[in-house]
Amino acid sequence: MNDELSHYVMPLFRRLGDERSFAGTAFCVDDYLITAGHVINQEQTYYLRNGSDWHPLQFDQWVPRQLPGDDKHGYDIAIYPIPGLTSPLSLADDDAEPHDELRVICWQWLPTGLQQVDTQCLVLDERDEQGYLRIATVDRITHGSSGCPIVRDGRVYGIVTMGRDHVDTTGMAPLNRHMQQNTCWAFKVSRIRRFMPH
Repeated sequence: MNDELSHYVMPLFRRLGDERSFAGTAFCVDDYLITAGHVINQEQTYYLRNGSDWHPLQFDQWVPRQLPGDDKHGYDIAIYPIPGLTSPLSLADDDAEPHDELRVICWQWLPTGLQQVDTQCLVLDERDEQGYLRIATVDRITHGSSGCPIVRDGRVYGIVTMGRDHVDTTGMAPLNRHMQQNTCWAFKVSRIRRFMPH
C-alpha cells in the first residue's frame, strides 16, 4: 500500500490527559480535511498525525459538526478547512451505484498496533437510507475506520460512518457470505457536497 492516495488518508487522535488516543480516520480533499462527525464528538483539541508530525486541530473550527441525532437526518460529517492543502483525492461527481466495486482506505488499531488497512468493497443493492450507502468489505474494518473514504480512481464516493450489523448469510456462496459479514454504512458523496463550504 505505497500508492500516492494512501498518504492522504491519516489517523486522528484526541488528547486524554497527557496522552493522545486514536479516534478515527480523516482524508484530504482540496483545502479540507474530512471525517465522520462522531469521530470528533468531544469538545477538545484533536490531532492529525502525518508520519511523525502532529498537527493540532481546534474543535470550534470544524464546519459543520453534524452528529447522528443532531438534526432530523443525522448527517454524520465534519469538515476542517486547511488553506493550501493539496491532495490527489477529489469528490466524485455522482453517487456510487449498487454492485460498484470500490476501495476503502482506513486506519485501525490492530494487535500489532496502529496500521493502515486498504481493502476492496462492494456497494450493496439496498434502498437509500437518508443519504447513506451500505457497503460490504473483503477485510473486516472495525473501530477507527469511521471517517475514512470509499474511493475509486482517486475519486471519493463516500465516508464510512457506521460499523457492521447482523446479516443472515445462510445459503450464500463463500465469498459473498464472507463479505456480507463485513458490512457498514457510508455517507454518499452527493450529501457530502451539500456540506462543503463554498
